[in-house]
Amino acid sequence: MPKYTRIRPGHLLCEHWFEEAALRTHADAYVQYLIDRGYARETVECYFRCVAHFIHWMAQRGINLCDVSKSTIVQFLERHLPHCQCASRCRHTSADVRAGLKHFFAMLDGAQPEHLTLIVLTPIATELAEFKRHLAEVRGLSDSTCTVRVRQVHEFLVDRFGAGPVQISRLTPDDIVRFVMRRTNGLAPATIKGIGISLRSYLLFESSRGTPTETLIAALPRVAQWRLSGLPEVLSSVEVRQLLKAFDRSSATGMRDYAMTRCLLDLGLRRAEVARLSLDDIDWRDGTLTIHGKGKRIDIVPLPKLTGNAISEYLQYGRPNTARREVFVRHRPPLDAAANLDIVRNAVRYAAARCGLQQRVRGTHIFRHTMACRMAQGGVPFKEIGDLLRHRSLDTTTIYAKVNLPALRRVALPWPGKRS
Repeated sequence: MPKYTRIRPGHLLCEHWFEEAALRTHADAYVQYLIDRGYARETVECYFRCVAHFIHWMAQRGINLCDVSKSTIVQFLERHLPHCQCASRCRHTSADVRAGLKHFFAMLDGAQPEHLTLIVLTPIATELAEFKRHLAEVRGLSDSTCTVRVRQVHEFLVDRFGAGPVQISRLTPDDIVRFVMRRTNGLAPATIKGIGISLRSYLLFESSRGTPTETLIAALPRVAQWRLSGLPEVLSSVEVRQLLKAFDRSSATGMRDYAMTRCLLDLGLRRAEVARLSLDDIDWRDGTLTIHGKGKRIDIVPLPKLTGNAISEYLQYGRPNTARREVFVRHRPPLDAAANLDIVRNAVRYAAARCGLQQRVRGTHIFRHTMACRMAQGGVPFKEIGDLLRHRSLDTTTIYAKVNLPALRRVALPWPGKRS
């Protein structure tokens, strides 16, 4: 019997489950796999019992481990687990089972197998997988863009079909309008436009597979949005100092979050660019940083001293021991993984909440605006600002002319008439 099954025998399901051949072969390796990724003892036991339950269920039905498919897992989670009477202690949530199986099959394959891409339990999973493949391979969109569009289409499909089969032929223009109006209530025009683009991409994808979607596409509401009509939100110098003081730079996580924020603030990086930053992108001798931006664009920019110091401090004193090449990595299980977009965003959100700026800082783009406006007000030419922000067109940069108050005062005409 694997040594891990004796850690808390009073809490095991049925000890003979752990003698199933498939689990007995991989038990110790699976436990070590979880431990290496920093999971707590209780979590390791929970995931281990979930996998034992699944393999016991497979053995009863004569299913071999090599024959496991998405439908096998769906059958276990949707049909067996809610009504399970195998043992009194096997009533784990489907979330626990999904997580346990995901790690188990990732260990077996050396990477997460395609048919377990987080084991989404409805027919929507297959639909989204094909849509994402279309966006990446046919449309050539970036990973971050694919993720956003798939997430928004997922919301629509769940809203309309739930756990049932996806039948686009059943949709009507009213379904499209109702979802968009309800989902976008109170959102900014740019966000509403983005959701419409995602739905239009999906409907065009369905059209390419022979499903008539012309009337559905025509039903997508048009969003009135004028370029350069608004002012970019920026942080004042006082607010910037207030935010930077909110990081606990004596802790490893605080060092990481502070360094990521300096990248956002000093270089105007997008959060995907921060998450993607690699050790190989930093040239300490020349003081430059290679940025992998939107549209697979690559730029080399100067590395400011304060930013370099923050990254250096994190690398020396805060970054966990890992073979990963990404600069910023996870500090909580699963360890040995890169920091993702949510980690970058939450770093600034949590800091803003600690210093009372949560109403001002809801995302990371405000740092990009702040840096650009600070440069514009300092007299930096728009061409240089656009180059640093890596804008494709100088027209995109001209919005910052509207917040260059010193320059506007010099060209403003006097108010006609006398002041009262």
